[in-house]
Amino acid sequence: MRRLVAVVAALTFTASCSGEPSGGGEAERTPTGDPAVTVEESARALKDWMSRHNKALTSGDEKRWRDTVTGALAAPVEARVKTYGGLPESARISLLNPVLYVPRQNGYPRWFGAAALERTEEGKEQQILAVFVRTAEKEPWRAAHWLTFKGRPPEVAYDAEGYAVPADDRALPAAHAAYLTSGDQTALTPDAYSTKARERKQGDWRAEQGRFSAGPGASYALKTKDGGSLVWYGLRQEQTLKGGSMGTLPGDLRSYLERADIDPGEKLRADWQWLAIGYSPVNGRASILGESVSLTDAD
Repeated sequence: MRRLVAVVAALTFTASCSGEPSGGGEAERTPTGDPAVTVEESARALKDWMSRHNKALTSGDEKRWRDTVTGALAAPVEARVKTYGGLPESARISLLNPVLYVPRQNGYPRWFGAAALERTEEGKEQQILAVFVRTAEKEPWRAAHWLTFKGRPPEVAYDAEGYAVPADDRALPAAHAAYLTSGDQTALTPDAYSTKARERKQGDWRAEQGRFSAGPGASYALKTKDGGSLVWYGLRQEQTLKGGSMGTLPGDLRSYLERADIDPGEKLRADWQWLAIGYSPVNGRASILGESVSLTDAD
């Protein structure tokens, strides 16, 4: 699984739902809609989500997980539960020093981005970027996107009241899928991981040209200070492998087959879920800032 490059250079010690206006005439002068979440609500939302996440994590109960994840994050989590079941108490997490990127929105679903330090009870720490979604007023907040990260992305723009400005995804998910399927670089500059993903080998298996499509679920985008878009999205990959041996398959795929007692024989179909973040400028080609790729199904 690839680690994400990107999102915040520094984290503050309190949750924040707003930033400074962009300045230089870039701030939205007439913000519309309601903030997706208030400061007070955000603290409760994250605390509640962590509680539900940790109970699902240690129980290995698929029903519990359905209350914690949605969109492109749902299938990888379901596959992990089927493969490994519940994890020990030491795998429970805490989210520290969250910073929120909250756009104004009308109606539901609503979403916001969050950068935080993830700490496990084993004492391990890593920075993460997540997107949380609420589909209706009485529904819980669920994680729709989750990636570890480092580095710094393009800076997000804020409106005159300090809220992040929603943006169009500028067809970045479709451009990424087109590159992975056909090598088309018209709208996108691929990163090293995406380039390698086009190779026709998996261990000693021959990989047929995979099929890629955007989704499932929506993409999420915020305006950057230079007028571009910072975009979170998912991609589905379907691939057929032929003529290899079990021992050279990727570890997660091998574990899935062994747990399901599946003999791949001479031909194997595998489905993968990509979680990606990218940047699309006003002019020119988009770029991929990072991604993770997880198995969702195989037979």
